[in-house]
Amino acid sequence: MLFNERYTLKEELGKGHSRQFGRTFSGVSKISGEQVLLKFVSAKDHPNGVVRLKNEREFNFSSAGLPNVIDFFESESECILVRNFEEGVTLHEYWKRLASKERIPFLTQFLAKLAPLFDVLNAEGIIHCDIKPSNMIIRSDLSSFEVALIDFGLAIRSSQPENRKVLFPLGFAAPELLLNELDLVNHRTDLFALGITFWNLFTGELPLTHPNPSIFTNLQLTHPLPDHSSIPKGLYPILLKMTNKHVFRTAPNLMTKEDRKKALIQGIAGRYTTITEMLEDLQKIPIKKKWFGF
Repeated sequence: MLFNERYTLKEELGKGHSRQFGRTFSGVSKISGEQVLLKFVSAKDHPNGVVRLKNEREFNFSSAGLPNVIDFFESESECILVRNFEEGVTLHEYWKRLASKERIPFLTQFLAKLAPLFDVLNAEGIIHCDIKPSNMIIRSDLSSFEVALIDFGLAIRSSQPENRKVLFPLGFAAPELLLNELDLVNHRTDLFALGITFWNLFTGELPLTHPNPSIFTNLQLTHPLPDHSSIPKGLYPILLKMTNKHVFRTAPNLMTKEDRKKALIQGIAGRYTTITEMLEDLQKIPIKKKWFGF
């Protein structure tokens, strides 16, 4: 059965993002009547996007809050991935709606709801490798909210080490990803990106940025996560541990592979091992009125 015999497109989503990686639409299945999300990637215009889409197809879950791949179509001109549609808004959009006094309590609840999703990934040996605010969806009602994790186009399995050369997103990616040492990547790699995500939410910026990608990468490898006036004092030590890394004093490309890996392993070992550990420290932060403008 052809694509247009199975699905009806409704509206295009995320136009700013789609210019880089293809086009995304909401739609409806003509067979089941359920709402779906459809990703289209042109083989000619976005060959790397096709690779990512095919990779995303391999990560299919039955757990709520994680993607369920429904269909996949491939032709010489394009690939189309169909998955479940997650109602809600991105973490960044939801964050902007929160009052200052709500943000630390929200993070505590958010981590508690994200933890089961990470537990599923850990149990299956899957590392997302692209944790950032736009890849986490918040669905809320009047009394509570739920969390979904999307876009597994860069994900890898720890049981299947890869040698692919992938450009991971500067700013959120851990050093082991930036240096393409994929055999060292584990669940702490995603916790690193989660720490950068929280830093980004509070500051509205990315740390250690530079318009030149080479300098940007160098800053990421040679400096620890900086403090910022917008970060609550009790939160910064937690973010620093989430994003622990070896601070390279010698350019990694001038080091032997063995020494480079040893340095990366040392940095990874200094991070939290679970979201539960992070939650325990987060709950110790005293709520100070001056944070909230009282």
